[in-house]
Amino acid sequence: MCSSDLFKVEVAGAANKLRALIAAGGSVIEGPWDGEEAITLMADLDAGATGAMTGGGYPDGIRQIMDPFFAGRREEAVAAYARWLPLINYENRQCGLQACKILMREGGVIKSDAVRHPLQQLPPATRAGLIEIARSLDPVVLRWGR
Repeated sequence: MCSSDLFKVEVAGAANKLRALIAAGGSVIEGPWDGEEAITLMADLDAGATGAMTGGGYPDGIRQIMDPFFAGRREEAVAAYARWLPLINYENRQCGLQACKILMREGGVIKSDAVRHPLQQLPPATRAGLIEIARSLDPVVLRWGR
């Protein structure tokens, strides 16, 4: 038996499950995390999540939510979440893990956003939609390699 537990919850009703697990585990719960690319991040933070399993394409945007939340500035965190939610949602529902590679390629960080089987390249319109939403938020990834 270990002295602490780390986990992420990535299911419907995640916030309620986080609350229950944190209550049941007490002090041995060290790292309850949000899942699904932060789509339920605010509810999960409110439930006691201490981190998030997000895509890697825009950590600077996720920090704009996490930093104020953990500094006790919830309203600022909610406003940042509202700003970034269109990109979070697009990544989660349209792109999956390819979003990070697409944004990194667009920003000159990597040369190819090719994926391996069983994944397939996203349709051009979906890729364009991701980049359009990301550009409106100006994440570092789109400037990093330029």
